[in-house]
Amino acid sequence: MKLVIVVSTPGAVMSQLLKNEFFRSQIHSIVSDRPCTALDTAKTHNIKTEILLEKDRDVFCDRLLEYLTEHRIDYVVAFYSKLFAGDLLKKYENRIVNLHPSVLPSFKGMDGFGDAVRYRVRYVGSTIHFIDDKMDEGKIILQTVAPLDINKSLAFSRHRIYEQQCRSLLQTVRWLYEDRIKVIDGEVLVDGAQFNELEFSPGLDFEEAINLRIPFPTQDRTLNELSQKIKPLERLREKSAS
Repeated sequence: MKLVIVVSTPGAVMSQLLKNEFFRSQIHSIVSDRPCTALDTAKTHNIKTEILLEKDRDVFCDRLLEYLTEHRIDYVVAFYSKLFAGDLLKKYENRIVNLHPSVLPSFKGMDGFGDAVRYRVRYVGSTIHFIDDKMDEGKIILQTVAPLDINKSLAFSRHRIYEQQCRSLLQTVRWLYEDRIKVIDGEVLVDGAQFNELEFSPGLDFEEAINLRIPFPTQDRTLNELSQKIKPLERLREKSAS
């Protein structure tokens, strides 16, 4: 299988999973519309990178489709901050995978986790889906949930969702590699899937995804970036409790 990752962000999930030999072995290249730290990370793993320096979304999508076609790419994982458009969506229908930090269809958009917290939900979670021409409305492959524990920091809960996303994507890539994902009548079905877990649906069955654990960061860039996103939510919680 040949997989391309499209990024326009630092790509924390990608950076973590590139440490995994199986995941890394499936990556043909990392493509971006701008210079970014995700490309630097890819280079440290000797993965080919490509910059399609286009500010216009439609032009970028056209060039991306040319690149994917030229290299006969099977699937795309998107960490891209804009919606894809044009022939790319038609030619790669049900072949572009996206991650979102909420249980879709709830809390679509750029801040799924933050919106869920502001709504004072009892469960947070994440979704992996095939994208379409609408924001966060594609066919769902896998979803996760976790209780929003008010006895712990929001940074802890956000990290748990991040870990779930890493495990979910690793599992999804394994299913794609094994050709177990089918789309029938608009629904994603996974051959042999089990639904006997509370946290992941369908349940994980790839040993490396099951066993993957990511320690809560102490002092690194990931935590600093996370803190900047979490601080306004922590203040909201404090105000609500007072």
